[in-house]
Amino acid sequence: MKTRDDSTRNVSIIGTGLSAIFAARIIQERSDRKVILFDKARGVGGRLATRRSENGKFDHGLQYFDIESISGIPEIQELIEKEIITSISGSNRFFTPGGMTNIAKYLLQNYQINKEHKLTSISSRDKGFQISFENGKHYVCDDMILSSPIPQTLEILENSQVVISPDTLGCLKKLAYDMCLVVMVEANNKLEKKKNELGLKVGNAKISWIGDNHVKNVSDPVNFYTIHCSPEFSLDNFDKSNDEINEALDIELQAYFHGGYRILSNHKWRYSIPKSFYQRDTSLVLQSDGFLGLCGDIFTNGRFDGAIQSGISIAKKYLTYDF
Repeated sequence: MKTRDDSTRNVSIIGTGLSAIFAARIIQERSDRKVILFDKARGVGGRLATRRSENGKFDHGLQYFDIESISGIPEIQELIEKEIITSISGSNRFFTPGGMTNIAKYLLQNYQINKEHKLTSISSRDKGFQISFENGKHYVCDDMILSSPIPQTLEILENSQVVISPDTLGCLKKLAYDMCLVVMVEANNKLEKKKNELGLKVGNAKISWIGDNHVKNVSDPVNFYTIHCSPEFSLDNFDKSNDEINEALDIELQAYFHGGYRILSNHKWRYSIPKSFYQRDTSLVLQSDGFLGLCGDIFTNGRFDGAIQSGISIAKKYLTYDF
């Protein structure tokens, strides 16, 4: 059900990850306000990330997720019915055949999205905002929702005319994320693990997870694996070159892929998984003269379901806001 006629208002949402997606969908479904999304990347989805490489594909961000707490949400039911997401029988670990990015592509197919737009600053303007991007473009909007990682959001706000209370600013500055280095591997032999397992939890000093892209129907080649490095190794080696990182992992990779392997691609997640959380609410409203809100998994539990819940939370606050 839509709220009062407010078709003259428009909201810019920064980011196209899960929080942004569900904020956009709730606002558009329940009001006449215009929703425009912006993303600094060439694609959509944030950590719902899939990369093509030669003969196959890799999920190099989120590997799987649990829907128990969000199974009643219509979009989740639709994703299951349309076979966008699925699970192996007897498992509560859901994944996306063809790659995680398909979730974002499906849910955002009817939305206006400006890609390759990296937000640099926000200026207050006539009870609204002018937003400026690294590519030199500028837009005017009535309201804003930021879903980017908190350190990036704070950097933008510090370059902007946005007043934040010292108490709120102090809480936000304490929030932090683990880094994650990712290596995408084609192995000569299958990884030794249980047949239908989506991957192997490793937990040694350098590697935390080896994901099987073939089992998830992401990649046709059988031996395409995603390596997530441990937070400690990622932190210590984040600024090194890919060649240096790959060399440092060679002994461990040889131990898991006895028949040899080759690395097809690398990725660096500076803000991977939250290691501290904003515990006061599931989203945050910063400014009253023109709505400026924040959302993301760092406001909940750092997981798939939490990101969705935060996006819904900020959308509901926006739709019930007394301008």
